[in-house]
Amino acid sequence: MNLQTALGVKLGELIVFVGAGGKTTSAWRLMNSLLDSGERAIFSTTTRIFKPRDVPLFLSPHPRPAPIVMKLLESPGLILAAARGEKGDPEQAARCPYAAEPVKLVGLKAVTLNELARRLPGVTWLVEADGAKGRLLKAPAEHEPVMPRGADLVVVVAGLGAIGKPLIDQTVHRSEIAAQLLNVPLGTAITPGMLATLVGHTSGGLKDVPPRAEVIALLTQQGDSPDAHAETIAQQLLVSSRISRVVLAGFPALDPVLEMWQRP
Repeated sequence: MNLQTALGVKLGELIVFVGAGGKTTSAWRLMNSLLDSGERAIFSTTTRIFKPRDVPLFLSPHPRPAPIVMKLLESPGLILAAARGEKGDPEQAARCPYAAEPVKLVGLKAVTLNELARRLPGVTWLVEADGAKGRLLKAPAEHEPVMPRGADLVVVVAGLGAIGKPLIDQTVHRSEIAAQLLNVPLGTAITPGMLATLVGHTSGGLKDVPPRAEVIALLTQQGDSPDAHAETIAQQLLVSSRISRVVLAGFPALDPVLEMWQRP
């Protein structure tokens, strides 16, 4: 089972990635899967991402963006929609899952993405809606995520490598907020239950998810031997009526899906 099938992606959806521990890698893999199938897809963000090398860009604002994007879609390959660029950290750029320039692209406004998705039916949008600075887990700040209200599918990503590590900034982006949500002191060793609680919290992984959107939790790990805690976490997450399935993916494998659990 590939990532596209495991996530139940329907063509023409607006798919939003939030959380930490592999958002960009997962979205990038899904993008390439769609393109390999001959589908039309666009990668974008409402925050900031590093500029991929040799990728056609649609740079907004523009008074009539939809015709420009449609023209770009006439040629096969990846298209990235963003607003503008600013200087980025070369070391961080080198760690991207794609060949990147040390330039940070500032994302489109959520309302712009909603409008483009509405005007371009049949195009699948993959959107990163918050940043995590390369950490394994994430608790959103008040202004996060920058969520397009027209999202059809929201993928909440969490890195299982955080289990057993202390709840500090080096492991969890916005660790103080995470500690408050979990009601534990900073530095507490992260347990499987804590990870599941953070992902399924209405002020955590589920923050600002549109009521109409389907939600899938994507647990990520390194290697192809399923993490011993994955099933326990999945069963805890599936208690939530908002999470329809949990997918376990092991990177950097080309076919990363290891397990999948769904509500009965």
